Amino acid sequence: MRSSLIALIGIVLFANAGTAGEAVGTVGIGGVGGRHPLTIVEAVELALRQSPTVLNQVQELKRTSGLVFSAQAALLPQLTSTGSYRQVEPTLVQSSTTANLPFDLVLVPQNQPFIVRPNGTTNAIGVPVNSLFNSTVPTNTWNMQVTVSQLLYDGGAAVANRREARINEDAAYYTLRDTIDLLVENVRTQFYQIILDRALVQVQEESVNLLRSQLDDQQSRYDAGTVPQFNVLQAESSLQNQIPQLISAQNNYRIAQVTLAKTLGIPADRQYVTDEPLPVVGSLDATPIKYDLADALVTARANRPSLKAQRSNILAAVENVSVAKAGYQPTVSANAGLEVEENPISNNMRNTVNGWFFGVSGSWNIFDGGNTYGRVKSASASLEETKVTYDDSVRQVELDVSTAVDNLRQGQETIVAAKKGVDVSLESLRLANERLAAGTGTQLDVLNAQTQLTTSRSNFFTAEFQYISAIAQYQFATATEVKYNDLFDESGYHPKTLSSREAKKTLKSRSDSPLDNDKPATRKAKAISLTPPEGKVAFPND
Repeated sequence: MRSSLIALIGIVLFANAGTAGEAVGTVGIGGVGGRHPLTIVEAVELALRQSPTVLNQVQELKRTSGLVFSAQAALLPQLTSTGSYRQVEPTLVQSSTTANLPFDLVLVPQNQPFIVRPNGTTNAIGVPVNSLFNSTVPTNTWNMQVTVSQLLYDGGAAVANRREARINEDAAYYTLRDTIDLLVENVRTQFYQIILDRALVQVQEESVNLLRSQLDDQQSRYDAGTVPQFNVLQAESSLQNQIPQLISAQNNYRIAQVTLAKTLGIPADRQYVTDEPLPVVGSLDATPIKYDLADALVTARANRPSLKAQRSNILAAVENVSVAKAGYQPTVSANAGLEVEENPISNNMRNTVNGWFFGVSGSWNIFDGGNTYGRVKSASASLEETKVTYDDSVRQVELDVSTAVDNLRQGQETIVAAKKGVDVSLESLRLANERLAAGTGTQLDVLNAQTQLTTSRSNFFTAEFQYISAIAQYQFATATEVKYNDLFDESGYHPKTLSSREAKKTLKSRSDSPLDNDKPATRKAKAISLTPPEGKVAFPND
């Protein structure tokens, strides 16, 4: 019994160490038989194609692109065509015409003097004024007009609006890059959480199996009369106390799978058809990386897409101030066009008159009750808010980098300590079983050694996961993840809604900066964006 127990321990531990990352079962996504479990690369590819966060941000690109067109339209000529048609009842036109001329003309026959007879009559003839004009009053009127208008001057508001829209479009691309980086980190962490939970399930299963073997051994000894019943009860108690931990580990394993399935955008009806909704294949092996805190901080400040987006927000706020200040300036526009309409003295709709027109109009708010002043003040405050937000974001990025470096260091040290703990616990369990078989040890020694081995192996797998997670966290914090970003940019693993033009701009935004010379912001705006927020206390290392 002793030799078989030791052999079982060795075989189980060796098998677990060699297959911790292998797939369990052959059910693919959604429980459809015959589909292989997901690898980490396949999981990231699927996320990049259909994750809701990426799909939403792609639509944000299109929305900001549309705003650029809207802002640019104010600077271009506007061609407008208008037309109207009106028909009036003849009785209304006649009564209106008669009311306008309520008198007659007095006419004397040709070559006769004006004579007034004694009876009051004259030789004059009364003629209504309306009879001298066309008796046919138009009842149908229509006109058509084509106008070209052009804004000449508005204090620079339209130009600043266009720059602001283009800057916001660039910010959307930077936000997409940040969304990709964050998604990759989440998928990697959630994927390896499944691997960890599966390994912990195996650890608990092995512990339960060993405790069950221990119970069978003590039961056999009790039946043979060599040990008291207390030994059997103690072994059974340890087994029953270990089973809830196995159940908890299995539950955590399933929750980790459905969590990743949600991130990947897999529908619920494809998640819950089996007890293993999203099987994966992989191991907790990780290649150590080199890192330096000072270099990592510099790299993060320069490369983090979120900081680029925040910088763009400052530049857009500067342009918004310019738009507000334009309210102090006049607005001048010109218009020209052609007009054709029905002849006003004809009731024939084919009888038309036409011609051209040209004009210049302008307006200037001499006093607007403080409206422009209030807008300028509000825009200036918003500018300072974006500066404060950017400054706080820099501090957050520095904290992210520092935390990631500390987690890397902790992970490396914990792996070494945990591995040594596994070796020691394994040897301790071996000796405890030998002493029990020789009659010099107790059953409690074996149970304690088994508990310590379970704890050591759980700590080791957890330490490996923490180091892998720290690598993903470090690469996100410093924006240095390359492998999966290349999948998105070069291999075409991106949503179908992303057009080729948008894909090219997304690739470019990976390495450019909102302060580059070819960016839409002016030099003045870029200089303003580099100034600290009002009220900030300067430190020597800033």
